[in-house]
Amino acid sequence: MMPSPKHVTPSPNNQDIENLNRIAQDILDPEKTIVDLIPHIGDLRALLERHTLLKLTTEVNLAEDRTLLDSGMAVSPLMAAFCAREVLRSAAFIKGAGAAVQDVAREDRPVRVLYAGCGPFALLALPLMAVFSVQQVVFTLIDIHPESLRCAQHLIDAFGFSSHVLEYVCTDATRYQIPPDLIPDVIVSETMNVCLGKEPQVSIARHLLAQAPDALMVPQAVSVEACLLDTSKEHSPVGFAPGETFAEPVRDRIYLGKVFELDAQNIRHWVSITVDCLPAASIRIPAPLPERYQVRLLTRIVVYGQTSLQDYESSLNLPQPLPGKPKFTGGETLQFYYKLGAHPGLGYEVTG
Repeated sequence: MMPSPKHVTPSPNNQDIENLNRIAQDILDPEKTIVDLIPHIGDLRALLERHTLLKLTTEVNLAEDRTLLDSGMAVSPLMAAFCAREVLRSAAFIKGAGAAVQDVAREDRPVRVLYAGCGPFALLALPLMAVFSVQQVVFTLIDIHPESLRCAQHLIDAFGFSSHVLEYVCTDATRYQIPPDLIPDVIVSETMNVCLGKEPQVSIARHLLAQAPDALMVPQAVSVEACLLDTSKEHSPVGFAPGETFAEPVRDRIYLGKVFELDAQNIRHWVSITVDCLPAASIRIPAPLPERYQVRLLTRIVVYGQTSLQDYESSLNLPQPLPGKPKFTGGETLQFYYKLGAHPGLGYEVTG
């Protein structure tokens, strides 16, 4: 029997390296918005996919190689790679990570970045390596999947950035103990799903920030808000007014308030909590409740500084029904909580 052919990837040439540098410079340009960066992210994704060791295919179940942890689901290397195809999401997180590094720049040593859940592309680190020298920034890369780390190291080595990496660590980030001499200045982790459900973003952020309380976090804040909305108005065709080139769809919403937020301040408030639930807010549904309205949860992400992701800008920002898709008549009070553990996410109780 003939052996199956190996997956051969071409080595980056000088043009590829120049292209990566150009793309990275554009992404970190403070004058460019994430919408401006759509073509640049497309170029970056194509470049990384061309040189990755990972076999990119949609002919498999993307959930097959995921890992179920006691803090949530770690997506498969292939699924992590495909997340790079969400262009606004990728643009926002790379841009935010670069801004955080710039904000903590030091003269005495490189900025230390701890990147938890780097995936097979090390997507939020590789462009920064192309812009910042090893005297300016170094990385510790963590992933639960050996395949992701192997692929990430291949790309980093191939583009000539191996000296930017202090260590590759294959472990569950919620169990990683930061060496005392490598306390990070920036913690980067994009290990989340919509409404902070299913994946371990909350547990990872709590665990790592407890060990590096002065570190900046990317994302800086992730909030979940409740609203009433008319679903028929959410996807209205975009209209054009005389003299204008673009008009936002007119949505019909009533905002009810923020129910949960993951940020450094709240993590510090939760430091003494040892049970498997974190506190969240309560909301009251107005009465009477018109039939056209449904309760939805909205995920808003401040990646860092002025860079954010809002409704419909990525799969993380799609309005979601409450668990169980309940029907309300109006006047109910919902008390929310965040459940930790293997199946993390928001829950609620009707208290009035």
